[in-house]
Amino acid sequence: MMAAIERDASDIHIEPLKENMRVRFRTDGVLIHFQEFQKDILPALTNRIKVLCDVDITEKRRHQGGRFYYDYAGGHVDLRVSFFVTVYGEKIVLRLLNRKGVLINIEDVGLSKRMEDRFKEDALYMPSGVILITGPTGSGKTTTVYSCINHINDPGTSIITAEEPVEYIIDGIAQCSINPRINLTFKETLRHIVRQDPDVIVIGEIRDNFSAEIAVQAALTGHKVLTTFHTEDSIGGLVRLLNMNVEAFLISSTVVSVMAQRLLRKVCPACAAPYKPSPTDLKRIGCTPRDIRGATFRKGHGCSQCQYTGYSGRVGVFELLILDEHVRNAVIDQKTSQEIRLISIETTGLVTLLEDGIVKAAAGLTTIDEIIRNLPRLQKPRELGELRRLLEG
Repeated sequence: MMAAIERDASDIHIEPLKENMRVRFRTDGVLIHFQEFQKDILPALTNRIKVLCDVDITEKRRHQGGRFYYDYAGGHVDLRVSFFVTVYGEKIVLRLLNRKGVLINIEDVGLSKRMEDRFKEDALYMPSGVILITGPTGSGKTTTVYSCINHINDPGTSIITAEEPVEYIIDGIAQCSINPRINLTFKETLRHIVRQDPDVIVIGEIRDNFSAEIAVQAALTGHKVLTTFHTEDSIGGLVRLLNMNVEAFLISSTVVSVMAQRLLRKVCPACAAPYKPSPTDLKRIGCTPRDIRGATFRKGHGCSQCQYTGYSGRVGVFELLILDEHVRNAVIDQKTSQEIRLISIETTGLVTLLEDGIVKAAAGLTTIDEIIRNLPRLQKPRELGELRRLLEG
């Protein structure tokens, strides 16, 4: 456990193989091999973790899930555990939620200056409406939501949350941790949350039609709602709401902003060196050498400080959609995601995830390999000079 914490791992994978047991850590979004053990220790290890999670130790045929807490000298970790039955035994994945309570200021999240200013003025400071933060698991959505809450938290604002679990404790905010075991479910909590006279409602995640409808109805009655969603990009957030049978005119009138994000590994500063992307790399991201004039690409060669990966830490990549009249009309007309994307680029100055990633790679923060591995490539990016003008002014 301490080895994973010291490496700042987000997940521990304990995997039964044919001959032995393998342990891997997910660090900076990538699985890294840690160690292999004799397979005969797996049953005792599995039973011990099941006891800590308070799940059925005799059940070995069905998948199970649980949670336990681990205290150590430097802090406290909340672990969510999944037991998955395989042909060689039960695979265990432990998700580490490090509850150090270290909040990131919204200025330090990684938004470009113009994107940050626009997000604050046209979304965060709006008196009501739904603000969606979207992306896959492990893309930093929760961190962004907490930075937003912390930024708008003041004595004159009532903020209430429904989360599973509460990851950061913020003074002055009413935070509720969901516990289905005692029937403290999202559904039950959301029913009561609107009766608490809140100004801002934070829903940990839109997971079904009920939570989507609560978010929309709360916004209609004058509340500001912050929530997360699992979608590929910002336009996908709108399309998925439509697919959840939320009326198009309700989405159009309540959603003020959708921000998609990803976390890409940062180039290790200790071993970084300039490099020139190959023609194949440029072709894969849809660029020509002319498109990236003025770029300073870097790549890490690997050193002891980055465990010879060439990367250290992560940087956020963002796509901010602010709904204007043209986008709202496109939603009401239920146009395709590609049509809404083109309208957003033309009328709202949307910069796609791929384009923001290219700007950050061109500044030497990350690499084209990371862009190819993580970011959706839905259309040809614009020239670097134009993207810098849109993001940096």
